[in-house]
Amino acid sequence: MIANVKSAELIANDFVAYLYKKYKGTRHVRMVASWIGFIILAVARASDAKMRLRRVRQLEFEYRDHTFRVAYGHKVGPRGGIDIVEILPGRGEPLGEAVVKITTLMQAEEVYNSLEALLRDFVAAHPLRN
Repeated sequence: MIANVKSAELIANDFVAYLYKKYKGTRHVRMVASWIGFIILAVARASDAKMRLRRVRQLEFEYRDHTFRVAYGHKVGPRGGIDIVEILPGRGEPLGEAVVKITTLMQAEEVYNSLEALLRDFVAAHPLRN
């Protein structure tokens, strides 16, 4: 169960409002806006709602001592998409490998249903580096 559904909903609302205010409902915004709720609820569940805004356009969360970010990427798919990527320790917060790349509403639903398992498998395959 999600620890704080209300905070997840507020974050989702803030992201969608930002996208429409900043980008005026462009095609890319309309495409990802319907995915955001699925993704944020999945992150809230997997991270026990220990998520925070990272910069203006990213969500950061921790899972088993690993830090991840959720962000839109122009190169995620043919028309862009959202990826969940590990943030590695070190100067400049380098990015590691992607846990998952989301390019459709169906994939957003799959992430909603399976993010915890995806993260568990990812962490097992990528031990912490100092």
